Amino acid sequence: MTGDPSELTQDLKDPDHRLPGERESETSPLLEDAQHWLHVYSELLTFKRTLLQTAEIHKEDAPAAVVTEVTNDQILLQSELERLLERHDFWQDRVARLQR
Repeated sequence: MTGDPSELTQDLKDPDHRLPGERESETSPLLEDAQHWLHVYSELLTFKRTLLQTAEIHKEDAPAAVVTEVTNDQILLQSELERLLERHDFWQDRVARLQR
């Protein structure tokens, strides 16, 4: 991965951030496109939740400096999770509309 970490962090927290190829599918009339993105976001949500749970486990009985650093990571992960939830909800709604 390349680039400035602060720019990457901002991009991942930006509610307008889209995955490559996603924006083109937002207006697609194909149910399969919406189902694809719903699946992608479901997978990403599972991954982020696993990271958050793992971080919480690593804080148990850890030195204060470790707890502080991991807590900072969790704040960023939680922010990313919230953005992913919004995108997941969008695609869930899109699937429902296309199934009508």
